[in-house]
Amino acid sequence: MKKLRYLALLAAAAVVSCVTINIYFPAEEVRGAADKIVNEVWGERAEEAPPAPPQGEPSSFLRLGPAAAYAAQDINVSTPEIRALREAMKTRASALFPYLDGGQVGIGRDGLLKVRTTEGLDLRARGEATRLVTVENSDRQRLYTEIARANGFPDQAGEVQAIFAESWRAQAASGWMLEDENGNWTKK
Repeated sequence: MKKLRYLALLAAAAVVSCVTINIYFPAEEVRGAADKIVNEVWGERAEEAPPAPPQGEPSSFLRLGPAAAYAAQDINVSTPEIRALREAMKTRASALFPYLDGGQVGIGRDGLLKVRTTEGLDLRARGEATRLVTVENSDRQRLYTEIARANGFPDQAGEVQAIFAESWRAQAASGWMLEDENGNWTKK
């Protein structure tokens, strides 16, 4: 009987002291990095996105049972390739602004640029807009892949892209064209 009571007490202590370590995709950290990069690339043209509300699990002093501990992760956005991509995108932004301002180029729902129309553009400008959009989208895709790879979640570049898409769209200048979920275009 004494042995059974001791075993029950030991089991209860084990349950109360359990801690589960969750290695998770650091969405908030990626969001912060995305906002910083987009702001850097677009400079003063970028509008400040509203800060995200803090998220987390409320703590309780008297909670029994397993507790979850989350492994914090600093997002590395400073590899040589990431720095080179950021600089190339920043340099290219001034050439893209006239097409974004004119509505010929818009920001797709996936965060990539799209040539919406070539109205009002001569042949040279049409070619330049298409070339700029192609190179920019290629660099954006490489940026997402490199951020995912540099931070140990190479199979989650799609999640990185989705977070960046939110930031590109949120920080777009007033008057720029944004694609909605149905493929329609509206001015911000």
